[in-house]
Amino acid sequence: MLTPMDIHNKEFKRGFRGYSEEDVDAFMDNIADDYEKVYREYCEIKEKCEKLQDKLSQYEKMESTMNSTLMLAQQTAENVKVSARKEADLILQEAENKKKKMLDETTLNMQTTQQNMEKMKTQVSAFRAKCRALLTSQMRLLDDMVIDEETAVSDGNTPAEQPEAGDNTAK
Repeated sequence: MLTPMDIHNKEFKRGFRGYSEEDVDAFMDNIADDYEKVYREYCEIKEKCEKLQDKLSQYEKMESTMNSTLMLAQQTAENVKVSARKEADLILQEAENKKKKMLDETTLNMQTTQQNMEKMKTQVSAFRAKCRALLTSQMRLLDDMVIDEETAVSDGNTPAEQPEAGDNTAK
């Protein structure tokens, strides 16, 4: 690229009826000044562009880092969800197992209680039958005693003279 110094130091060959040297020099000075301004602006813009390019590169790296971090966060969130679902399923399964175990224990306890109740009913029935038999035998014994007393009274004996119920000698 042509520099402002190149324009400023440029000398032309002189010819026989050439241009006015003063006019050409003045014009070349104007061009060199304008070109110097443009060249400085160009250098500043180029420097700004390089800085912006560096910033852009940094932002692209940051974007890449953020994207990878976001992907990692999404992956972690998904893993947490899956883990939470598995844990919830495990808790539900454990609760279901406990429920089944408690239900089985309750059923077993109920069956045992029903069996015990049936045994007690049988024992109560047997006790009632024994009591009834005992009472019946005692009633017969009392009836026999009343008959024996009536027989003794009608025979002229007093009840005090009657032999005891367990004594077979008087009969």
